[in-house]
Amino acid sequence: MGEIAGKTAGYCLLLSALRSTVKLKEMGASQMILRSTMKMVCLLFSVLALCDGVSGQEFDESFELWPVDLKINGTVLAGGGSELPEAAAEYLLAVSSRAEMIVRVQLPNVKQELNSKTKAKFDEIENHQVVNLLKATDLGKASTLAILEAAKVIWLQTEQVLGDSSKDILVPLLPVLSKAVGRGALVCVNGSAIEYFGRLVTTSTENSISFREGEDLVFDSVIKAGYRDETERNTLLSVLSANPSCVGIGVESEASILLSGRKIRVLGDGAAVFVLAANETKPIRIQVLRQAQSRRANPYETIVDLTAWRRDAIDRMGELFPPSRPRSPLVKNGSLVIVGGGGMPAGLMEEMVGLAGGPKARMVYVPCSESDEVSSSQRIVEIWEKMGVESATFIHTKDREKANSDEAFLAPLRNATGIWFGGGRQWNLADSYFGTEAHRLMKQVLDRGGVIGGSSAGASIQARYMCRANPVANFDIMAPGYERGLGFISGVAIDQHFSQRRRQRDMTSLVNRYPQLLGIGIDEATAIVVTQSNARVVGKGKVHFYDRKRPVVPGQDDFIALEEGSVFDLASRSIVEETNSSKPSSSPSEKAK
Repeated sequence: MGEIAGKTAGYCLLLSALRSTVKLKEMGASQMILRSTMKMVCLLFSVLALCDGVSGQEFDESFELWPVDLKINGTVLAGGGSELPEAAAEYLLAVSSRAEMIVRVQLPNVKQELNSKTKAKFDEIENHQVVNLLKATDLGKASTLAILEAAKVIWLQTEQVLGDSSKDILVPLLPVLSKAVGRGALVCVNGSAIEYFGRLVTTSTENSISFREGEDLVFDSVIKAGYRDETERNTLLSVLSANPSCVGIGVESEASILLSGRKIRVLGDGAAVFVLAANETKPIRIQVLRQAQSRRANPYETIVDLTAWRRDAIDRMGELFPPSRPRSPLVKNGSLVIVGGGGMPAGLMEEMVGLAGGPKARMVYVPCSESDEVSSSQRIVEIWEKMGVESATFIHTKDREKANSDEAFLAPLRNATGIWFGGGRQWNLADSYFGTEAHRLMKQVLDRGGVIGGSSAGASIQARYMCRANPVANFDIMAPGYERGLGFISGVAIDQHFSQRRRQRDMTSLVNRYPQLLGIGIDEATAIVVTQSNARVVGKGKVHFYDRKRPVVPGQDDFIALEEGSVFDLASRSIVEETNSSKPSSSPSEKAK
């Protein structure tokens, strides 16, 4: 009925505008221009309303905005001072002792007493080489390049503040170091040379701040060596204000940052400070990172995911997200199957395949994995094949370019009638597919009347707002940089493993912050099947609905918990049918008994 109403309203407004346009012939010229403009504006909105009545999924996610290079292949160890901290030196020596070829590169004017103990131990390791670069032309020697290209570890030694002669050598050396990291090597550097590893290198005087391009080994960053909070922060923020897509990183003299893949840790007694610029909607973001003192240290205090910070910087440049008035939770065409993890409710996969066409179903499985490769044998595909569907396959990539333009990869999605997203960590799915052509084709499955399902991570990814997607750990429900899901349904936030992991307070904090969203917490072995705006509960547990449009009564649950057979209208936020009205919902303390 909603779709028919949308079409009718659109046609009526369209015809009204056309009739008014014909009457313009009887008016004066100035009146005609004014009225014509007004009517054409109305006509435009009528067409948009008509399209909105007909269309289903909105694809407004951009591929170009979001990072393509999500991690580095090797490792970067960057110290903020001229001396490597003891912990950083130990790490360098430990990796070097296992490497096939290690190289210490020395630039001019380096004081010999610096890192003397570490140098002595480094030079005692077998398969080590020492390369002295006195001038830029030394890099043109074939023998020198051969050594650097074979190295598994390169330790670059420079003075704390680079002189002009060192800069002249460092700049052409940077691409060589970048290639080394690209093939999986460890590159260690300290002092102001680390600033050239960022995307931008800053130069400040008493009256101005300027910047030039760096090598971008530490993606999308502006790095400040020898960082001192009071004197350096304003300089860093000035550069970030002019380049808001960058992440500011200040490395104190007693600290080294260790970037491996996409995660950054600190080695040493000092700290690293991460900064994002403020904008009209969000304040300055600052995090101080220190070395972990034990294996049980809080990961949020000792690890930074660089890609998450890069995505947060990008998010700050656009319109406020989530919007204050999100689209209504309505799946105009097709259906969603959203499972809370911990096993499938009995018969639900058969129901999903039925929604996808039964024997004519063309099913595609999308694993949620951080690995570049997954097994060629996937159990869910085998299950579908035994069910006798027309087609069953899977797709997986960590390459956003492939997900956006590789036709062989995209082919299964072009005629799919059903997609299933696997469990894991949902940020992986956002990394791989958000804004890509694959993402657009996934939404078209629903527009064709197909079905999309998923469990655990595959549940949370379905909403436009994505819960619990911090790559560092999954303890927090809101994660800056990773709040955008694939958006098959708007206006909701979906969490999983809900009662089993006592996540009620987490959802309370989310809807308190974003009251415009309807919070949905799904227990294990429990699901909702969404058609239009109706969510039917299936399975052993409960589904919890958090609606901040309703008053919160102290001492009472701030959610509605429904059992199997119940139906909840997501758009009106009301119960359509309830099968557990006489059963009070279990509190977290009762669950623990």
